[in-house]
This record gives sequence, structure tokens and C-alpha cells, in this order.
Amino acid sequence: MTNNTVPEMSIKKAGSTGLKRGLGFVDLWSVGVGALIGGGIFTVIGPAVSQAGPALFVAFIIAGIVAILSTMSYAEMASIWPYQGASYAYAKFAFAPISKTLGKLVALWCSGLYFISFAFAAGAVNLGFAGYFTYIFPNISPTIVAPILSVVITLLLLAGIQATGKINTVFSIIQVVALFAIAMIALFVNPVGPFEYSEFLPNGWTGVFAATALIAFGQMQVEAVLTLGEEAKNPRRNLPLAQITALVTVVILYILTGYGVVASTSPIDLASSSAPLSLVMENILPGIGAVLIAIAALTATGTSTIGCILGSSRMLYSAARENAVPAIFGRVNKKTGAPSIAIVFTGIIALGTTFTATMGYADAISLLVSAAVFANWFMMAIMNIALIVVRVTRPELKAGFRYPFNIKNIPVLAIVATIGSIWIITYLSAISLIIGITWVILLTLWYYLYAHKRWDYLSEEDMKEMTKEA
Repeated sequence: MTNNTVPEMSIKKAGSTGLKRGLGFVDLWSVGVGALIGGGIFTVIGPAVSQAGPALFVAFIIAGIVAILSTMSYAEMASIWPYQGASYAYAKFAFAPISKTLGKLVALWCSGLYFISFAFAAGAVNLGFAGYFTYIFPNISPTIVAPILSVVITLLLLAGIQATGKINTVFSIIQVVALFAIAMIALFVNPVGPFEYSEFLPNGWTGVFAATALIAFGQMQVEAVLTLGEEAKNPRRNLPLAQITALVTVVILYILTGYGVVASTSPIDLASSSAPLSLVMENILPGIGAVLIAIAALTATGTSTIGCILGSSRMLYSAARENAVPAIFGRVNKKTGAPSIAIVFTGIIALGTTFTATMGYADAISLLVSAAVFANWFMMAIMNIALIVVRVTRPELKAGFRYPFNIKNIPVLAIVATIGSIWIITYLSAISLIIGITWVILLTLWYYLYAHKRWDYLSEEDMKEMTKEA
């Protein structure tokens, strides 16, 4: 152990995590927006439009509704337990009244599912970045660009959360402005575009639902905000507020953009392009428009990779400080206040998934996105169930944010969100389901063979004592 790191085993006694609270509301909002935009629009719009055709915007509407319903479950629990690891902490404390063992097992599932989904997602988004980069510089191979991006982002995160947050904020504003400009220009050119095609649903509703499953990849990354609970200022207020506003912002942009791109460009051409939004702008504003959007896409996919590695490393850190995984991943660098070893390990996994570019661009995107969507939307279903359990077993808890529309203290829309999350999973490919289910089985084995006897359980009282909310 070096002098500038703290072993995680010491934090329970020391009364501090070593993490720095450097993120305000705008910084947290930008983490959510950056993660969501890069993953949902600039990466999967091509594969999604090949399924939905002109009805692409309908798939965005469906995915957005399910995501917003689910995110309110996260938001309520974040206002109760604003701790690092998000769903890891929520599951552990939500299911504990039923059984502490159940709480720990489900928490480990969430940690492991989140880790693999975001590691896979980082690989997919890096490939999306490479696609737009080579649109500007066609002589440079995506298989070179994507791994370089993965390494650069990992190094940036090692510099600390404050530096990362400020860069993320600037880039996120650029993305929002760029997407709104695309949507408005495309709508102005052809306001009724999607409805002009002879086949609005070329693959029927099955195609729309399949596109929804892919688009769900974008919505899933908003938990990146919540994994930063102990690095956020005034977390009980800012975490749920930033999470919900980021998702609503991006869902609106998704729907407008999904409508606009099909209004201006053939779905067939969009599906075959590795940089579909640049293609749209090339059709509307030849020359400079496509280059500007490509630049915006580079910032968007870059910040999405930040969100992926950031969230995944914090989830690993949370499990490590309780010895659910090796404690070395719980070490925090004193100078930067970042869990350096967890970041490096997550960066290595993301780099490995990025090399799947050798499979071929389209195949790699589809596989990585589908596997990530399974892991995260299965976890979303768990979180909706967790909130219902909390409402039943611990009605005395006072949440800073409360899920609306309740019947006898039961959040009925959380039940709808649970069904919706599982329903989205059913439209994924068989190999994605196999990967996801296999990973859950492996996590269960890990719990009983490794974590069960080593777990140094941090209770709610321990967490309140350790974290200094500001």
C-alpha cells in the first residue's frame, strides 16, 4: 500500500470515506445528461431505426415513459439513502427487513449487473465515438480511435471528480444545444416527414418494441448520477432532482430528434450509417453542418464513456469497502479523493470490451448494447420492487422525494414500471439473455463462495456516521 491511498477496511473506524464532495446540482445534472445523450442518440440510432423505420420516435416515447416511471423509484430511495453505489445501497437496506442475507445478495446482484452493463456500455459508446471521429477523419480506423478514447477517459477520471465534473458540464451543454438544433432544423424542413412513408411500421409493432429495447440503452445510464452520492453536495436534495431533470431533458430531446431525423433522411440510409446524425445534417446543411454535429457527437459519446466508467467504478468501490469484493478496490487516493484502483480496473474492462470492434462495427454495437440493456433493466425491475418493499416494511421512513400516485402507500406506477422493464428485456436477443442470466448465476455463486463470510456489513447508522453530507 502506498502513502497516498487509504485501505477501505479503515473507513468504518475512521468515520470517513475519503471521498470529496465536489459536485453541485449542475454538475450532477451534466453527468446524467452526458451519459444519456451519448449512449442513446449517437450510438444506437442506426440499429434502432433499422427495426422501427419511420416510427422511430414512437420507440423513443415508449422507452422514455418506462424509464421515467422507473427513475422515480430510484429518486425516492436516493433521498432516503444518498450513498455511493446507488442501487447497491438501496437493495441492501430495502430488503434487509425481510432478510439481511437477501439484502446483501440482491445488493451484490445490483453491483455486478451495473458493473458489467456499464463496462459493456463503455465499449459500445467508444465504438460510437470512433464512428463519428472517422466521419471527420476517414483514413483513421475505428479500431485505433476507440481504445485510445477509453484510455484517455480513464486517465481523466483518475484526476478527480471536480475536474471531471467541470469538463462534463461544458460538454453536456454543447450536446443539448446541438441536439435541439438538429431536431428543430429537421422539423422545419419537413414537419410531417415520418408519416410520408408508405410503411410507417415496416416491421410492425414488433419492430418498434425491438427498437425500444435498443433505445433503452440510452435511458439506463441515468443511475450514473446516483452512484456519486458521497461526492455530491446536499445529496438528499440534489441527487433525485438531478436524476429526474436529466432524464426528462434527454427524453424530450430523444423524441424530437427521433422524429426529426426520419423526417429528413431515409430510414434505410440512417440504418446503414455509422454516423447517422452527421448524415442527417449533411442532407440538410451540406458541408459544415455535418462536421459540427460530428464534433458535438464526439463530446456526447466522450461524456457517455465518462458516465459509464465513473458509475461502474463507484459501484465496485461500494462493494469493496464491505469486502463483498476484494477490499483493494475500496482504496481512495488522498490527493484526488477518487477510488483510483477501482477506476483503473473498470477502465481495463472497458478497454477490453472496446476491442470487440474487431467483430465488426454493427455486430459489436448490437451485442454490447443488448447485453448492457438486459443487465440494467433487470436491475431497474429490482429497484421498483425494492421501493414497494420499503413502503410496506418501513412506512415510517420520510423521503425527500416521494413517488407520486399511491394507493394505501403503494406506488402503483412502480408496479407498471416493473412490468415495463421486464417486458423490454423480452425483446432482446437470445445471446444477450444468456449473458445476463449467466452473470446473475455467477454473482450468486460469488456471494456464497466468497462474499458471504467476508462481508463487513455497513448499517444505515454506519453510513450516516461515515458520510458527511454537505
